[in-house]
Amino acid sequence: MAATEPVAGNVEVDRPAIQADIHVEERKLSLTDFLKTVIKFNGSDLHLQAGSVPMIRVDGRPRFLDVPPTSDATMVEYVNEIIASQGEPTKRREAFEHKGSVDCAYSMGPGQARFRTSLFHSRERFAVVMRRIITKIPNFDELNLPPICETLADHQRGIVIVSGTTGSGKTTTLAAIIGKINRTRAERIITVEDPVEFHHENIKSMVAQVEVGTDSESYDYALRSMMRQDPDCILIGEIRDSFSLTTALRAADTGHLVFTTIHATNAPMTIERMVSLFDPDQKELQQAQLGMNLIAVCCQRLAKKREGKGRVPVVEIMLNTPLVKKYIMDGEYDKLKGCVGNREAGCQSFDQHLAEMFQKQIIDVAEARRLATNADALNLALRGISNSDTRIR
Repeated sequence: MAATEPVAGNVEVDRPAIQADIHVEERKLSLTDFLKTVIKFNGSDLHLQAGSVPMIRVDGRPRFLDVPPTSDATMVEYVNEIIASQGEPTKRREAFEHKGSVDCAYSMGPGQARFRTSLFHSRERFAVVMRRIITKIPNFDELNLPPICETLADHQRGIVIVSGTTGSGKTTTLAAIIGKINRTRAERIITVEDPVEFHHENIKSMVAQVEVGTDSESYDYALRSMMRQDPDCILIGEIRDSFSLTTALRAADTGHLVFTTIHATNAPMTIERMVSLFDPDQKELQQAQLGMNLIAVCCQRLAKKREGKGRVPVVEIMLNTPLVKKYIMDGEYDKLKGCVGNREAGCQSFDQHLAEMFQKQIIDVAEARRLATNADALNLALRGISNSDTRIR
């Protein structure tokens, strides 16, 4: 952060008008001071590490704060404050001390900002990463998502997979989908999350949100219990292993509507990542469950806006067309790449969406090329020369 940008904590200190400005090094900054700075500059993450200058991430870019490095003693205070705020602080502390890291949620106060928090060790010293949780349920109009993403909420059964890298907006997209279901029809919605980020109030649906570590002792136990709680719609925060994948596929196969996320860089790779987690003893069954019950794969990346402030999602969409279903059922996953650019079927590739956003002057050419899957094909599209992979309709 530039030296001319004050830390939010200093801005909000009450003091007489005649008093000189307080330099940041003259008073000890609290954890709340740093979190207020994240909010003030619309940042997404706060990074604190013993011996390092604190850093926040704004529009995906790291920016160091104009403050001294955080001392070991101060980091101990911050970690103790976070652990003490948890529902079962003793268990959290034991996990942090014996396993080396622990994940939790931290709130600045009732009704105030919440942060998804990771406590860990770096070279035997403490480190903290806190990601801001935007608790307001987003509408699709605010997210600039393709219209087809909204229609995913209209299904009654099957599985929708939202993929992408960490911080690509997967949870936000799913919150918008669950929010639409909640507003439009009566359902029993159950979510399993670690931690709960968006809080859904009952509107037309009854929503139960299970937070791992607070409402359930483990991710596996929450998933096992979920199927006995009469759900219509299920949100599994993340496919982590074979068990969570098995649970998701079984739920979809028994008539539930399932939403989940997985880390993958594009839509075809999402399917291959799912396949890699198949239970070896149930591989053929799970392959059939995935092929028959898949609704869509939405893979996301975040692009910087042309004007420099804010980011917008770039989305690759692969619907379960008859051809996609055939390739999955036959195990011909390498052929899925050719299905992604079929806009007649409702699909779209990253490069098609990037070219469209460039034409609408939402992003600039450098950002489009940075995020392109096939830079050469994108260059052709940007020059107005279309082919089967980049044609825009």
